[in-house]
Amino acid sequence: MDYDLTRSQFNRLVRDYRPSQYETFGAQDARFTTPMNHALKCRDRLHVALRSGLQRLPDGPPTIVDFGPFPGSLLRLLRGLEPTRAARLFGAGLMASPEFVQFMRQDADVEVLTVNLDPAGQQFTSKGYQEKVPLPDHSAQLVFALEIVEHLTSPFHLMTEAYRLLKSGGHLVITTPNVTRIGNIFKLLIGRTPNDRLAPPGYNDPNDEWRPHAREYAMHELAEMLRHIGFEIALSRFFLGEDTQDCQQTARQSAIDWAKVPFYLIPHLRGSLLILGRKP
Repeated sequence: MDYDLTRSQFNRLVRDYRPSQYETFGAQDARFTTPMNHALKCRDRLHVALRSGLQRLPDGPPTIVDFGPFPGSLLRLLRGLEPTRAARLFGAGLMASPEFVQFMRQDADVEVLTVNLDPAGQQFTSKGYQEKVPLPDHSAQLVFALEIVEHLTSPFHLMTEAYRLLKSGGHLVITTPNVTRIGNIFKLLIGRTPNDRLAPPGYNDPNDEWRPHAREYAMHELAEMLRHIGFEIALSRFFLGEDTQDCQQTARQSAIDWAKVPFYLIPHLRGSLLILGRKP
């Protein structure tokens, strides 16, 4: 499929986007300088992920699976795009309340499935969630896993499930924070830990299905993991992934952000990773 979702096209899409109740932060949220929703806040990573994935879709209505679908932004955006209007869309992950599942089915014809993609963590064993996505082998052309691998005790199960679901020539699209980003280096230089977003030692709350970060990755680590599963690396890219651009900031926070800018000329110091695994 010869389809290129340009930045200007994506910006228009996000401007016209009508967020659901699950995506809206609320006009009174003091963290933001403008009324905010999940698609707008995460527009950098959503654009690079959608663009790279859609460029690799074959002709014909595809089947697409989103791992970690809540709050639904990626799947709702896909339903509005020309190449994927007729696609079969699925979400698989946690935080799938009956109300959210029903909304996604009625609003975007998306089937959301409750699946524990991190059985190695054993936090949700007592809930009895299924650990395999209830879709046939070789049934999907594209799987997205955006900002989820950093929340997992071990991403190998997720990657193995994606490999099982994908047809030959299909792609897994992953985005995740870059552990080698300049912000982490700044923290180390002043004697602070770069692990302040990680789950504290001993953290275990099975009622909280949004998990803190378990760990973060460098690009070479993700590439090695994907190759271990059997994927070929179709694309790897460092990008900024700035989701603080519409946040209220103190003068100190703003100065730190400006101090980072020259370092972005070095790709591995940027904030986020995009990597695509292709199933041979």
